Amino acid sequence: MEPHDSLNVSKEAMLNKLERAREYKERGNLNFKNQQLSKAIQSYHSGLMYMKGLEQDINPNKLFGHSQTPDVSAEMKNEVAGLTADLHNNLAACLLKQQPVRYERVVECCKRVTELRPSNVKGWYRLGLAHFHLRDFDAAQEALKEADRLSEGQDTAVKRLLTSNEQELRRENKKFSDMFKNSLLVNKT
Repeated sequence: MEPHDSLNVSKEAMLNKLERAREYKERGNLNFKNQQLSKAIQSYHSGLMYMKGLEQDINPNKLFGHSQTPDVSAEMKNEVAGLTADLHNNLAACLLKQQPVRYERVVECCKRVTELRPSNVKGWYRLGLAHFHLRDFDAAQEALKEADRLSEGQDTAVKRLLTSNEQELRRENKKFSDMFKNSLLVNKT
């Protein structure tokens, strides 16, 4: 087999993985719509496994004997990034509906969304929401401000959570300030 042929097979395999990941995303969307969260999570996770394989195809690890990287168009790389971000974002939406919510996992998913798609309002909002529930109000503030900026102040859910987060930040700052004042008073006596 000519090296050129092996690259064509590789491109065909990459397109197949991309199509399979899309199918899993659609299946996950249908399951989510039907409130079948476990099935939706499973579908999104399966789609992400295909995307990991695709990312490895695009950026092969030389340690495993891959010497050439395939010629992949910017359009395909963008499509891979978009689908990967969508799968992570949809997975985060499912995780937020499960009980108990695994906010740490939501943070992981949303960080990946915002890395791949920095203009994704839902990714920033869900990241802020997860940080808020983890009581990391500074990180929540940063994410929510970005969501608010991207939505041009038009997203009421973002505004509402941003206001709640700011109240929590003030409460926390007052608590620390009071603790500091009390420790100074104790040290003076």
